[in-house]
Amino acid sequence: MDKPVRTSESGFFVAGYEVRTSQRAEADPQTAKIPALWEKIERGELELLIPKRLAKGKPFVVYYNHQDPPHGPYSVLLGYQVIGSDDVPPGLSGLNVPAGRYLMFTALGPRPGSVAQAWHFIQSYFEQPGAPRRAYTFDYEVHENSQRVSIFVAIR
Repeated sequence: MDKPVRTSESGFFVAGYEVRTSQRAEADPQTAKIPALWEKIERGELELLIPKRLAKGKPFVVYYNHQDPPHGPYSVLLGYQVIGSDDVPPGLSGLNVPAGRYLMFTALGPRPGSVAQAWHFIQSYFEQPGAPRRAYTFDYEVHENSQRVSIFVAIR
């Protein structure tokens, strides 16, 4: 995996499905919640509910509301970028992701394996001496296509 790129990103709004989970829960197929959200995305259910998608309709995954990072529970919102809260249909969640400083990593190859591998690399990257400190505010993935995912990790 290539060295990450420092970047400052503008804020944006995402509408979609939300769950509360943890690394431990996601490591076990019996308790993992995120794959079920992806199944809904892949079936096109969310596209029908959110007709005004931005960012060329690319799926976003936002990780936030971390409790006792890095191993404690966190919230995940899987959805699409929209203009604002008025574009969040009933029954879905909306989230304002504020502007911030990030390191951008790129996962290349078929999902979900490439993304899981990238997150393992990211975890070890931040454990290195001299690495920037993670902010544990809002981290997010932009699924550019089936072979490329941009991962933005908030830094202090």
